[in-house]
Parts: sequence; C-alpha cells; structure tokens
Amino acid sequence: MKKLVSLSILLFVLIFSVSALSAQEPEDYYSVVLKNSNQVNQFKQELKDAGAEVVYEVPELGYYQVKGTPSQVANVSKLNGVAAASPSIKWDLQKTEKVKMSQQELEAQLEAADPGQAAMWPLQWDVQRITENGKSYDVHTGSHDTVVAVLDTGINLQHPDLAPNIVEGSKNFVPAGGFRGTEPGETGDVNKVQDLHGHGSHVSGHIAGNGNMLGVGPDLGLRAYRVFGQSSAETPWILAAMVQAADDGSDVLSMSLGGFDYLGQVFEKNPETGKWENAGNNSADMVAYKRALQYVESKGAVVVTSAGNDGLDARNNKQVVEFINDSLGENVQLRGTAKIAPADYAGIINVSATGPNDQLAVYSNYGAGFVDLATVGGDTRLYDQYAAEGRLNEYLENQMHYDEFTLSADSEGAGYYFSVGTSMATPKASAVAALIIDQHNGELNPNQVKNILYKKGVEKVKGNEKKKFGNGHLNAFDAVR
Repeated sequence: MKKLVSLSILLFVLIFSVSALSAQEPEDYYSVVLKNSNQVNQFKQELKDAGAEVVYEVPELGYYQVKGTPSQVANVSKLNGVAAASPSIKWDLQKTEKVKMSQQELEAQLEAADPGQAAMWPLQWDVQRITENGKSYDVHTGSHDTVVAVLDTGINLQHPDLAPNIVEGSKNFVPAGGFRGTEPGETGDVNKVQDLHGHGSHVSGHIAGNGNMLGVGPDLGLRAYRVFGQSSAETPWILAAMVQAADDGSDVLSMSLGGFDYLGQVFEKNPETGKWENAGNNSADMVAYKRALQYVESKGAVVVTSAGNDGLDARNNKQVVEFINDSLGENVQLRGTAKIAPADYAGIINVSATGPNDQLAVYSNYGAGFVDLATVGGDTRLYDQYAAEGRLNEYLENQMHYDEFTLSADSEGAGYYFSVGTSMATPKASAVAALIIDQHNGELNPNQVKNILYKKGVEKVKGNEKKKFGNGHLNAFDAVR
C-alpha cells in the first residue's frame, strides 16, 4: 500500500488572536501601523512608558508588532501618530494530504526514462498542459538574470533539480524560538533557509525545476525567503520578506499563502457574562499588507498569489463570513464583511486552480473580478470520491493520484511527492510572468508584465467562465512565442 503522509500546507484561514476580554490581562501580540516615519521615536517612547514593547518591526512600512496587555495597547492606539492597531494575525498551517513517491517508484521511473527526456516528465501532466508538451522550452526557458522570490517554508538546497537554479541571497525570517517561542529548534539564523516542511520545495520545483523534473521556466533563478518554520507565522515576517525580496531586486514574488481581511468587527463571548463584546478587527495587518504590495510594485516587482483552497465564491459575502465564523469557533464571531486577502487586493496576479480537464478544482476559490487567471494545481475529485467510499487504498494502489495530483520536489534528499492546491498553481503563473520579464531583458514595469500575460499568456474564456478562470487558462508557449 502507498504511504499517505499528513502534510501541513499554508492555511487559507486566518485565526484571529483575541485576549482582550480576559480578566487577568495577559500579554498578547498586536500590530500597529504608524501614519508616517516622523512619529517613530515618540511612539516607541510612549509605548515604553505604557509598559509594552516592540518585538518586531518593518520600518519601511511603518509597521510595528507590539507585545503588551490589552489596556497598554488600547492607550497606544489612541496616539495621534497611529493609523491602525489591532491584534496580530496568526498565519497557521493546515493539515492535508500528500502522497510521497517511494524509492521503488522513483527507481522504476528512472529506469524507464527515455534518453534525452527528464525522467519525471511522463508524470508531469500539469507542466505538459501549460507548456504545450514542452513547446515553450524551444522558445524560452529563462535565465538567472530574472529571479523568482519564493516566500514560503524555505527550499531544499540539496535537491539536484533545484540546486542549479538557486541564486545567492536566500534569507530566513523565522526568528529564534519560532512562533512566539514554541519552536526551540529555530535559531533565527538568517541563512537557515533549508525547507523542513516540503511546501516551499514543491512550489519551487514548479517554477524552475531542472533535472529529473522540469519547472515551467527551468532556467529561471530561484531565491528562497523562509517565512514559515513548522508551525505558525507572524505577519511581520511575511512583510519583512516582501520588502527584502523587492530590495534584493527580485523580479517576481511567488506567494502561495493567504487569509482574510475582516472589514467588519470581531466579537468574543465574555465567559463570565455570556455577552458578546467587540474585540476589533485585523485592520492593522491589512493596512500593512497593502503598503507592502505598493512598496514591492514601486521597486518593479510583480506579486503572484493564490486564490485559496476553501471552495468559496469570493463575491458571496455571506458564504465567506460563515466560513470564517466556522473557523473561529463558537465563542468568537465576525459580523459584517470580509474579503480574501491578499488575493483580492489591487495590483497582484491572483490564481485559481484547475484539474486535468481544465475544470475548476473542487477546492479552489473563485469569483467575478476576483480571479485574474487559472492554471493547473491538481484536483481531488476522484480522491474525495474514493475516500468517501472507503476505497482510498484502492485509489493509491492503482496510482490514480498520478493523473490527478501534481508532482514536484520534496524537502528530503532528492525525493518527490504528489500534492494539490492553488499553492501548486501560483508558482506556474509566477514562472510565466518571469519568462515574460526575462524575454524583455527586465525592461518592463509590473503593469506591462501583467498586460502581456493577460493578452498573450492565457487561453481566453467568456461569460460566466470568467468567474472561475479570470482572463483565461495559463499557456506558457503562447506567452513567449
């Protein structure tokens, strides 16, 4: 029987951290965004006077993460220089499944490989679809003059399919102790970018794998910005990575992550009185995110992100809010509106996922004016059916995942695994955007890149199909020819 391994991939649900109603006033983490840089010193002094402290800052965005009690931070939020203050977002990891390729399978695939062809190519139906069975490789495969920054769990530095395209400058943003001191193995070493999880390596392989497997742009440069360890992540780590990637001259930021922007208010039930009390929203984090996107674009980089894996219509607010409230639990409740973020922000390329027959994947989010383009991320239609019927072993034994899941690099050794998600669609769009940039010698601005991508790099769709696929289905060959 195939071994089914539980994998934590980047969650598309935001867990709202609220402790304002606790009678004992425990310390918590808060995001604060200042109006301008002139008020930083005053802000820090008043924060110190209040007994709170700054634990992480991204000064380029006027963002400061503060540790303190609700009362301390409430006083800080009233200062004239503060644009927004709210509890910090906890970016979590969600349990899903991946199917590892066994050593026996790997050896069989290598032995059966045709001379002159990448050994895994027969299994890469997704990349075949996007490149028109490799025709785009005959036109353009990229170069290290163009670099895709992968903001994720790091990268497998030793994987033979990834290592040749990893350029200098990869950085780690997970601090010592990891998420709020819960990861003692995290040292805070800026050079610790080795992937301990698998997701970042898988994503990177779809972009620029070049060996036994091939990415969409097999000669593009890769640079890893590690913002996840093996647990949760903080907003400032992701923001700092975005700023650094732009400052490093990265051409495309591939971000297979996301969450929700609470435009309404979150209420928490007081355990003593049973009354619902206002706990605010996540406005400070989202203000900072918008600033980060503007900063990146001002540096000439393109941001590509995932639509998310919740099967939601992003334009159906009732559906989105109900989903959020189910995630928050019975004692926390969002009232009002929400949007999927950063996918729904202006300026980015937002990618939905399709399966083997260009159908919208069962898990992919969608929505009119929400999706910019669609591409292959794999599907779980058959997987879900067999699992529901109690026949998952049969599904795996017959290697049916070969035709439904997508294959890419693992974080361990020179291995591979199969997986699905908008996370697996996003890097393919990132690669095509990078190929366009590279083909034009880096002379295009972000809007020009997007215009070419949407006009040349997709197979157009019409009418209601735009809700699912935006401008159309990604095609690397059309983009570069």
